[in-house]
Amino acid sequence: MQTLMNEENKIKDAEIITVSDEKNNEKQERSNPYIEKALILILGILIGIAVKTEAVKKITIGFDDYLMISHEQSYNLNEMQDEQIQKMIEEQENQEEGIEN
Repeated sequence: MQTLMNEENKIKDAEIITVSDEKNNEKQERSNPYIEKALILILGILIGIAVKTEAVKKITIGFDDYLMISHEQSYNLNEMQDEQIQKMIEEQENQEEGIEN
């Protein structure tokens, strides 16, 4: 008898869902992915515009390179290369002298 009462209470506490509620839920579930995809697309476009705007300000490689003002560099690579070649030649000469002695 007691179990029968518990079962009746469980049935009374159950939520009743009508057919129209199910249809509305299905429509909402279908429209949500489309809305999410549209929002992600819009967000991507806005981020892309922001990145491009910042890149144009900072990156100067491209068509307008000839308009850039050239600055004096801290290092002269040609001089450094000549010095390294000279050192290598001197080391080779020193090694040859060491072999001859």
